[in-house]
Amino acid sequence: MKKIAVLTSALISACLATSVCAAENYSVNPLVKGLEKSPERVLLVGNSFMYYNCGVTGYISGLAKDKNKKLTLTMATIGGAGLDWHDVKSYLRPNGLRSYSTTDDGSNKLIFHKYPGGKVFEAVILQDNSQGPVHPELKKFFEKYGAIHSKDIRATGAEPIFLMTWAYADKPEMTKQLADATIRVANENKALVIPVGLAFAQALKERPDLKLTVEDNRHPTAAGSYLEGAVIFAALTRTSPQGAPFLGGCEKPLAKKDAQFLQTIAWKTVKEFYEWK
Repeated sequence: MKKIAVLTSALISACLATSVCAAENYSVNPLVKGLEKSPERVLLVGNSFMYYNCGVTGYISGLAKDKNKKLTLTMATIGGAGLDWHDVKSYLRPNGLRSYSTTDDGSNKLIFHKYPGGKVFEAVILQDNSQGPVHPELKKFFEKYGAIHSKDIRATGAEPIFLMTWAYADKPEMTKQLADATIRVANENKALVIPVGLAFAQALKERPDLKLTVEDNRHPTAAGSYLEGAVIFAALTRTSPQGAPFLGGCEKPLAKKDAQFLQTIAWKTVKEFYEWK
């Protein structure tokens, strides 16, 4: 019995020392622990998990404004889409997305943008179908197109990033399944993972009263979109969203205490996942 106790203690020490311990909600460790440089122009590719509540970009932008971080965000989303539905390579052409924009001074004046070397975006966030990474018939598409899109994104000089989505409210076991599947594919492509699913699980653990999904148990409430945006913001900028007065937009502002709670969860999740000090 004493030998077993000593051996167990040694294994635990080795596990902690090498950072290979299985976390509560994932067992595959991420290889990429952060971006070398915070991107300013970011494309988000996904589906309704991104565009609900007037779009997660509004939440990211609100936090970025409060934290004085420059972020220009563009979404390319299709309801129900997996990565195989998106022609990401076409999204990255210089005369396509973000080739022009309208001024926000009320004049509706157009600004045509020029991108040196054709590099429109500095990072592209890829989000698969909500069950795609673990679905027996769909996961092969996630793996295949995760690799194809990563290659095409890097060919423009941008950085591919994978978004880890959250478990359905009635299927909490999906948290670990989605986390491991997403991290595994991201590791194969040497890409960053944004751990939104882990943040959802932690928030629900600490505040089960705070609804993060609507009645279908899948799509985000305003609080869910806020948390998604806060995690993305923290991962992209390496900056805590804590203290930002932004409470959300789209006529769905949160209570101040709820926004502050979600900001804290987002930063805690990101720091622990990437092992930031």
